[in-house]
Amino acid sequence: MELKSYDKSWLPAFKGAFLILFGIIAMLRIFGTIKTLAVLFIALIGMMAILLLGYGIMFKRSRFRGWTIVSGLVNLAFAIYLASQVGASRMEIVWIILCWVMFYAISEIIEAGILVSLNNAFAALYLLNALLTLLFGYFLYQLTGNFTEQGVFYLGLIALVFGLANTLSAYLLSRIKEPK
Repeated sequence: MELKSYDKSWLPAFKGAFLILFGIIAMLRIFGTIKTLAVLFIALIGMMAILLLGYGIMFKRSRFRGWTIVSGLVNLAFAIYLASQVGASRMEIVWIILCWVMFYAISEIIEAGILVSLNNAFAALYLLNALLTLLFGYFLYQLTGNFTEQGVFYLGLIALVFGLANTLSAYLLSRIKEPK
């Protein structure tokens, strides 16, 4: 495998910036309710859906345009469903977020598979992001039973590390140019 360009380097950059911001907010203990967490995730999932759908619609020559549009539609469905359930119980909100986290980890693995099919060594970055996504989901799940300030701090720490890894992934993906 070799390093090749990949046309969606902006996706980990966007997610990384959001997770860094979320991590800092959580570590500083600025927000206090699960509903605030839900609103933050609605913003993340909704913006990712808009970016994926916009990218899929605008760039008709993308090799994996169908996957991008389907992924955007699923993200949009999660954002709309989570927005409609903001008034639900804490456990319901967390389970919706956890289902999205699982979907996102699976989509990262699919992206890694796409890169492997292109003989692109950056597949390892997407596998790392999938593992970090699952780790974030695990800590979020652990937080459900004990929603304490310390638990929120640890979730924020994981989000910060995860955000930095995503930002680094985006930087590395953007530095490789398509061969002429």
